[in-house]
Amino acid sequence: MNKNDAHLPPYEAMLLDKAKALQARMEREERRRRGEDEVGWPIRTWVISDGTAGMLAQGLALTKAMNIVAEDIRAVPTPLLRAFPKLANLPGWQLTLGRKPDWLKANQWPDLCITCGRRMAGISIGVRRLAMGKTKTIHIQDPHIEPHYFDLMITPRHDNIAQKAADGHLKIPNLLTTTGALNRLDEAEIANEAAALKATYDKGEIDGRALALVMVGGHNRRYKTGANVFRKLADELVAFAQMTGVRLILIPSRRTPKRGLQMLAKQLEGRLGAKAVWLWDGAGHNPYPGLLGLAEFVIVTSDSVNMTSEAALTGKPVLTAELAVEEGRIARFHQMMQDGRHTARLTDVLARPERLEEAFVILDERAQVSAAVYKFFEEV
Repeated sequence: MNKNDAHLPPYEAMLLDKAKALQARMEREERRRRGEDEVGWPIRTWVISDGTAGMLAQGLALTKAMNIVAEDIRAVPTPLLRAFPKLANLPGWQLTLGRKPDWLKANQWPDLCITCGRRMAGISIGVRRLAMGKTKTIHIQDPHIEPHYFDLMITPRHDNIAQKAADGHLKIPNLLTTTGALNRLDEAEIANEAAALKATYDKGEIDGRALALVMVGGHNRRYKTGANVFRKLADELVAFAQMTGVRLILIPSRRTPKRGLQMLAKQLEGRLGAKAVWLWDGAGHNPYPGLLGLAEFVIVTSDSVNMTSEAALTGKPVLTAELAVEEGRIARFHQMMQDGRHTARLTDVLARPERLEEAFVILDERAQVSAAVYKFFEEV
């Protein structure tokens, strides 16, 4: 029986579609249960980004969760397309700056295209138009345009569009929500990196003393981080080190201002002693994944959803150090993380040290997101 059979009644064709989708889903779930690789769709996948670390990481994190290999494609959308992404739906509209890239010229479209962040929304819309139905699109984060421009959207629950859907103000059937940002780290990678790092640094920086990993952010679209911000952070870190006896390991981000970082390190060393603080200088292999495994505590500044989400994968005490009073969607994110016992505020722990004895809940949404994505495309 074939659903395209001219003699098959429409309702039977619909039932056949549903039956096939159910069978495919059951077979896929059985393969996952047995730990076998996914087969079939998607055969070819693109992750398109402009190379921004946080955006690229989330796209690749999704492919890792789905157990598929993707082509990492870099694209710079035109300024007009960044501002008005829906223009990409117009025939002939230019998607990227400069000459037309080879991946557009080839006219060989993937089964799945993944983008992340508002700036890349137009690229996703353009690929979907040019592929004429061959390519399914997934867009991560709120693009601030109508959801129907994408096959599927994945946004954190603290994003505005997810809030409107949760409150019943919008009905969005092609929306999946998460608590945190998607990330590529897993327990095995953290354990392997930790073992390698311990072997490398045992003679010096990592000497058996309890460690607190401090992930330091910086400037962002909401506020700048000046001297007063780093003085306040230094006061809180000194208090925490004195309370717990840990050694502080500072890992800055690309957004951390050099002057602020130097001020922070100088104050910590002056008040705790040079041996109580280690600042990664950015040279060589990034020790951050390994330190997630070795550290007893993880302190993350409040400006980064990505860093907080990754740290919560460990189930260790993850403490949020506020660089400024967060508002809107970022404040909602931290409240959700605290309500779920994934994190706690550093100032609360300093006021009530017994909170460190309470259990912190692991946040690992990879399997849930992967299953939901496959299920969605099996049913459409």
